[in-house]
This record gives sequence, C-alpha cells and structure tokens, in this order.
Amino acid sequence: MYNITFGGAGASRYLKQNKAKNKSSTPLRDQCLFSELANFQSDRPAKVHPGILSSTWAENGQELHLDYDESSTVDHPVIKAWGVDSRGENFERLIYVNEVDPRNASPAEMRALEAHLKKQGDSVIASSGMREWRVGEAMWGFDVNEKLDFIQFLNEGAQMAIEPERGAKTRMDAERFLFYFQQNQGRRELE
Repeated sequence: MYNITFGGAGASRYLKQNKAKNKSSTPLRDQCLFSELANFQSDRPAKVHPGILSSTWAENGQELHLDYDESSTVDHPVIKAWGVDSRGENFERLIYVNEVDPRNASPAEMRALEAHLKKQGDSVIASSGMREWRVGEAMWGFDVNEKLDFIQFLNEGAQMAIEPERGAKTRMDAERFLFYFQQNQGRRELE
C-alpha cells in the first residue's frame, strides 16, 4: 500500500455559487460542481492498493477501492468496496454488480459496475477516449455512498460537451449501463 497526497487548485477550478434553494430542481451536474464537497480540499494522503480492480480518489478526501469478493462468480459478480466517505469515515460493503440500477445508484456502485464491464472487455465502456462527464467525477460533489440518477447525471454532462463526439460517448455509456441492468433484471425474472 502506498500513500498519495493531493493538493493544488483542482477543486477551485469552478467558481463558487450560492447553494440552490431547491436542490431537486438543480441539475445533478451543477449539484456536483457547486456542492460543499467540490469546494473542499483534503491534504489527507490517499491510500493506494496495487493489484486491485480499481481505485478512485477525489480532492475532497474521499477514496474508493474495488476488488472482486471471494463470493463472486461469472454469472453473479460481487465486488468488495472500501474507502473513505465524505465525512472522513471508513466504510466497507459488498456490491452485487448485476443489481446496480444506474437510475438509483451510488458513485461506489457505479464505479463497481464500470470497473466490472471494463474488466470483461465491454466494447462501449472499455473503448478509449475521454468522456465529457465520467462516473468517477460524481465523487467531487456527492458522497461515495449517496444514491443518484446516473443516467440523468451522465446525460447532463453530455449536453455540456464542447466536442459532440465526447458527448455522444458519454450518452453511449449511460445507455450501456442501463442496458446491462435491464438485461440482468430480465435474467433474474426468469430464474
């Protein structure tokens, strides 16, 4: 395990705005960018775990580490998630990948789904190229375990794309995540 310390102006790249009085009417993208979490920088060193499925950090001090759990199977992938949430508290939980609904998922769940699809060589998610608004960026302004509608979040990011190709890739990601969930939901109904 290694430690990395974050610093710099990353979290201040966006101007602070007043908090929206009605959070539900504010686009998720804006809630993320202008939340208190997005404007907080932590000097706490992040932990690095070599050889695991994925690690994600945010300048606000949150971190998320993912690896397949010993109970995971090809048909029913299970990912162990652990890290530090927005309150600075350690957490650990199991994520059942086939049950992650991108319309109501936490950043931890979506990163687990994304990492699993990449590991499986999914042609959409594993394709190279920058996305306008990626799953991991949700940790900038939302707690790693907070539920939100990632389809809305990704599509709002795609709308702000300067380059149409990047926006199209982000919309494809959203569609792929939803298709994966619906495909597995159909399998569960047949079982």
